[in-house]
Amino acid sequence: MDTKPLFVRTIFSANILVLVALLSLFLLNSDVSDAEAVTSKNQSSFESFSTQSALGDAGSNKTVNPLLLEQTNQFTPPRVIEVTPGIYTAIGFGPANIMMIDGRDSILIVDSGASTNQANAVLSEFRKITDKPISALIYTNGKADHVGGGGVFVNDSKTRGHSVHIIANNEFPENVFPSIGQIAKQKSIYELYSSGLLLSSANEIDRSISSGLGPNWKIGNISYASPNILFNDTLEATYAGINLTLISGPGPSPEQIYVWIPSKGVLFSSDLVYQSFPNLYSMSGLEDVDIQSWIDAIDAMRELNATYLIPSHLLPATGYDNVSDILISYRDAISYLIQQTIRYINHGFNADEITEILKLPPYLKDHPWLQERTGELSWAIRQIYSYLVGWNSGDATWFNPITLQERGSKIVNGFGGLNATLDEIKRSLDNREYSWAAELSTYTIYAYPDNKEAKLLKADALRKLGYENPTSGGRNWYLTQANILDGKINASTIQRLPSTNIVDQILPTVSIDDLLFNMMFKLDPAKSPDYDLILGIYLNDTEEGFTLQIRNDVVEYEESFPEEYNIALYTDSETLKDVLVGKVKLLDKIIAEKVSIDGDIRDLSKFVRSFDQKFVIPIFNNIAN
Repeated sequence: MDTKPLFVRTIFSANILVLVALLSLFLLNSDVSDAEAVTSKNQSSFESFSTQSALGDAGSNKTVNPLLLEQTNQFTPPRVIEVTPGIYTAIGFGPANIMMIDGRDSILIVDSGASTNQANAVLSEFRKITDKPISALIYTNGKADHVGGGGVFVNDSKTRGHSVHIIANNEFPENVFPSIGQIAKQKSIYELYSSGLLLSSANEIDRSISSGLGPNWKIGNISYASPNILFNDTLEATYAGINLTLISGPGPSPEQIYVWIPSKGVLFSSDLVYQSFPNLYSMSGLEDVDIQSWIDAIDAMRELNATYLIPSHLLPATGYDNVSDILISYRDAISYLIQQTIRYINHGFNADEITEILKLPPYLKDHPWLQERTGELSWAIRQIYSYLVGWNSGDATWFNPITLQERGSKIVNGFGGLNATLDEIKRSLDNREYSWAAELSTYTIYAYPDNKEAKLLKADALRKLGYENPTSGGRNWYLTQANILDGKINASTIQRLPSTNIVDQILPTVSIDDLLFNMMFKLDPAKSPDYDLILGIYLNDTEEGFTLQIRNDVVEYEESFPEEYNIALYTDSETLKDVLVGKVKLLDKIIAEKVSIDGDIRDLSKFVRSFDQKFVIPIFNNIAN
């Protein structure tokens, strides 16, 4: 069994609905009708649509920060840019760019977009430039917006009688569509908040403006093609008469690479550098970000002396001096933030205090490639602090605080009761003190959970904060939560999301080990049996065995078949995967004789019912308050 720490095995993804689809269903489903109703609508990835049509009159009614609107000019309208002869980048067709290298007798594709729709649209544009076959597809990282359209390009080449080299880093298979995680359900909902996917496009005021790095997300099918060439640190290759070097650049994620074409002075920077302050912290939760490796990768890029910088998001940069300035400023901004955060920690400041004190120096703060459009500086500071220090702010007051309900009641009483507190919230809104109005509304709701007026006042405060926020993620989160509070978004909103082919596409990349491992985090102690219960699973095709044991209120998992068990299942790996992700019901497969049982069926029933079986929306249990 993998001995890595639990948080390391918790792999996260930009592809939020993959996580919902995979983790919202229960292993060995015996009764998942509610779950099926939800997840059948969530087996989805994303495509994008033109931001131009999404903006409407938003810019004229002061409900959108003009800085966020300005960012959309980079990818509106969708277009293909020839950066230098033979080098193209397709911008605005999806959340990430797709690049083309036009060689002597074939072309190379760098990244494949988020969906088949994006890939097909870009391929159609590329075919207006050249009819040469595709000889190679390069994945610069494994995130959904980079790999969702790979099959489109591979199939295009196959129809012309050519095979395609699909190239990625050795870390790629473990990080492509990062499959599942211990808090994947909650993270997936967080991603729905930050992406703005739940915001209605019919709402001219509250709609999402962009993803910050590209157009809005939209649900669509994917076509994933697995790599057939993997490399470690560096790969030098020649395609279509063009020499190129692929270089590992972990930082944003372990499998990240960048691509260098010496003869053209072209550097494809993937997600290591793009025209926005780097996303050192994802709003949806901790990513596998290695900040020092990120800095090291940019320093290695600087040594290449590139003339053209082509990121996987937003516009390229040209000119040696310009590219050099961008790379130096980008790495210095990251270095300054981490160095000064640590310095203030060592001076005894807590996270809240550091966010008030620490700002980028003007020459970095004002740099056009370091504007806060996907996330805020303060969020990165808080993440660095949390990673280095943990929960302890240093103030013993918070070692054992009173409950949130108690705090809410005491604060409301301190203001003179419910009505007086509601009046104070209204005064704060009138004075444009929106953050305080949202905070005081939250305390009021903790004290009076069913008070509709407090919820509507909080929605008003969050909505105003969303209108003012310059980041896509911040705006989307504020407005999504506001729409939940006033009832415009509810559980049925998620249920109405269209179904696509995501599970079928992603399933081959997910290991049974990961699926079973995460069963340890689904046991409901109130339902667990009062005796030890051991389930053995044996795969006839691969001759692998697994053990899940409920011992009192704890689950133990082992990658071996147990010597003794209460009940054992014998099946094949494909059937087990289908059951684990909820594509089929265990009972149906037993009847179809695809699964055989050794032991008392009543023990199997007790085992199944000891775990969470139905999809829940955890976000509605707390943040919607």
